[in-house]
Amino acid sequence: MIEITVQGYLTFKEPVGKRQVSLPAGSSLRDSLACLRQDIGGRFEQEAYNEVGELSEHIAVLLNGMHYRHLPGGLSTILKDGDQVAIFPPLAGG
Repeated sequence: MIEITVQGYLTFKEPVGKRQVSLPAGSSLRDSLACLRQDIGGRFEQEAYNEVGELSEHIAVLLNGMHYRHLPGGLSTILKDGDQVAIFPPLAGG
């Protein structure tokens, strides 16, 4: 098993909060999000996933400070003990 820290920000602060998540060795970033989806459901699922059940392209998920789109494995990146995942809702600017 590995232990990672997951933290939600802005509208994800309440449903996600800051939590330690235990996952089997070899788990991916996608697996950690699926674990949250199953544990939290509700508003997290509505905001983070689109109508076909895929992670919304507007959600920012960072692994150790790097957006998952910039990781060589993307959401398939294998997690290691002590990793930190940050989740941000869609942001709008003007």
